[in-house]
Amino acid sequence: MYRVFVSQAAEDTWLAEQMARSIEELGCSTFLDVKSIPKGADFKEAVRREIQRSNELVALFTPWSAKRSWVWIELGAAWGQSKPVMAVFYGMSVNDLRTGEQGAAILEDMNVVRLNDFAAYVVELRDRAKAEGLV
Repeated sequence: MYRVFVSQAAEDTWLAEQMARSIEELGCSTFLDVKSIPKGADFKEAVRREIQRSNELVALFTPWSAKRSWVWIELGAAWGQSKPVMAVFYGMSVNDLRTGEQGAAILEDMNVVRLNDFAAYVVELRDRAKAEGLV
């Protein structure tokens, strides 16, 4: 089964859950830390393992998550493993990162969409998963 790691900040949990639900409706599975890691589990090891298991990563960027180091770590880990990465922006844009202190880093060369265009990403995801025979 095609597996998508959903990266987000705690403040964005509800929105990330809606994104995960859209992905799961395709027949894919998702990893979302707040629903997938049991309380008391080794969080760091679970994240590392799940990024390795996932076929791709989608990162929700909001004014909160853009400042969260774990979103950047997860994004970089997937990128380092040559996995497809999609950044979804809500309440901000990649230009906000460019003009901020940290910059856009690896997002400069990645696929970036606004939340309003998330449905188009889901269609492309479905096609990728079908092409790999995992849906």
